[in-house]
Amino acid sequence: MLKCQEVNVTVRKAKRDDMIQVYKLIKALAEYEKLEHQVQINDKILQRDGFDSDSPAFTCIVAEISDGHIVGYALYYYSYSTWVGKSILLEDLYVQPAYRCNGIGTQLFMAVAKIAHEANIKRLDFHVLSWNPAVDFYKRMGAQNLTQSEKWTLFRMDHECLNKLFS
Repeated sequence: MLKCQEVNVTVRKAKRDDMIQVYKLIKALAEYEKLEHQVQINDKILQRDGFDSDSPAFTCIVAEISDGHIVGYALYYYSYSTWVGKSILLEDLYVQPAYRCNGIGTQLFMAVAKIAHEANIKRLDFHVLSWNPAVDFYKRMGAQNLTQSEKWTLFRMDHECLNKLFS
């Protein structure tokens, strides 16, 4: 494993061309979460959805080392709470295993949190698989586990389910 002083990383807003590398990291995250079969996008879709519109579907921040290699990313989008107003949903935060424990995840998380804070966003939400060691990281950052504290249950209707509603 690399030591902190050996990793010089730049955290910046992603560019369209970065989506090629980000897509590879998305696939790595899905594999880590044992959900790789659920990935249905590619780098072209990321480029279209994040950069080819006046209102992009997401914003992405990357952690780049000096050779231009992207070793981590945070992907988020704006949402709205009818109770508190503007919110951000952090969809993914991922750092390649070889670069973990060097503060890169913290830098990515803090970059999104800073954006939320400076834009007077009222809430930063994210989901974490219960078995993921990142749960402890988020707790250290001050996040609340709403499953425990407020008894929220997350539901989803996938594309197939939506189609069944209207067939």
